[in-house]
Amino acid sequence: MQEMMFFKKSLLHLLLIVIGNYFTSFLAVAQTAHTLEHCYHLAIERSINLKQAQNNITAEIINRKTAQNQLLPSISYNIGHYFSFGRNIDPVSNDFVTETFSGGYTMLGLQVQLFSGFSRINTIKQSAYLVKSLQYEKKRAELELLSNITIIYSRILLARERLAAERNNIESTMEQSKIVHEKIKVGRLTKYEGYLFESRYNSELSTITSLQNDSLAAMQAMKQLLNIPYQQGFGIASIDTTVLISINKNKASITEFIDSVVHNHPAIKQAQMQEKAARLNEKIARGNFFPSIYIGTNLSSNYNASQIDRNGDKISLEDQLNNNLGRNINIGMRIPIFSQFENVNRIKKEKINISNAELATQEAKNLIVTNTLQVINDFKAAKEQYNTTTTALQLNKLSYNLYEEKYRFGQISSLELLNSRDILNNYTSRHIQAKLQLYFQFQIIELLKHY
Repeated sequence: MQEMMFFKKSLLHLLLIVIGNYFTSFLAVAQTAHTLEHCYHLAIERSINLKQAQNNITAEIINRKTAQNQLLPSISYNIGHYFSFGRNIDPVSNDFVTETFSGGYTMLGLQVQLFSGFSRINTIKQSAYLVKSLQYEKKRAELELLSNITIIYSRILLARERLAAERNNIESTMEQSKIVHEKIKVGRLTKYEGYLFESRYNSELSTITSLQNDSLAAMQAMKQLLNIPYQQGFGIASIDTTVLISINKNKASITEFIDSVVHNHPAIKQAQMQEKAARLNEKIARGNFFPSIYIGTNLSSNYNASQIDRNGDKISLEDQLNNNLGRNINIGMRIPIFSQFENVNRIKKEKINISNAELATQEAKNLIVTNTLQVINDFKAAKEQYNTTTTALQLNKLSYNLYEEKYRFGQISSLELLNSRDILNNYTSRHIQAKLQLYFQFQIIELLKHY
């Protein structure tokens, strides 16, 4: 009775696995299988972080244009009207009067800053460095995004291949369980053997459930990076494992590679632009010690609404504006003498900021060198792991085939067979992981080369 229940439960679970495999295959066909390269393009196109980074660049470009426009003359037009009560100056005759009247004025002015201690020129230069800094910041964000996509892609494929291997295991367990229960019926084996396979079967089902959860979590992480709605279907293409042969033979110069990364890495470039911008801040601060020179011109007129001529007739507004039209040109200089040490202290602070920017650049270089060395070491370790696990897997397959043959002839117990399969499964999992690690570790190296 217990054996029958086991078989019914096993058949039900097996049916669910087959249905799950069918729908997985159906969805893989129905959805577009995205390659790693395609995921890169989607990420660059759809990433929210990259769009925000581009907005920051656009905003700083506007700041630069604003700084450039400061070199242009400023033009203003003023107009006003007022009411006078009591003793005041007539805006037309400039005489003191005690009558109540209303008057007004209009003025067009132009002013040009001729010299301001080079602060405006340095501000324009600084803004150019800040634009470049934000552009490199966006490139750094791209590199981090694509590296994360590479890791998640590897995680998805690892879960997929482990699921496939575990499904093969459970099917093999089912076949062996049938043989064991047939032998139990005829008395050739004890029920203990059946319990072993039933326990193994439940354990493998639990592993499949865990792997499926990992696969779903990894897929959702990928959708988040690509800014794809959670309900939208999304498929991942398998990798071309034939390239592992050429990848395995890759022997690049470590020194040249690190020098190239340090020279081109966007994080270092960003820090260098920030350092240059900090140096210009000091020059801008020093500009406050220089005199500022400006030149301007004004065109003005005024009127009195109650103004009359000798005949007692009111003078029209147009005539008053034409008659009272005045012009002037002015040249001015502002010389700073004492500013409560504000400019001196600002320069001291800017020197500290320069020092911090230099330290940030050095820190960025040190971090990039450390991370790059780690990537190289991981790649070398992945090659060694791939080679050793490939050999070990081949030998374990031969060993397991031999154990299966012995089991058919009753030369070993079920426990020995299962132990042998555990060893094979272990090396299969390690080989899958090593294969994917080698492939995707190489992709990260390629990313570093191009950024």
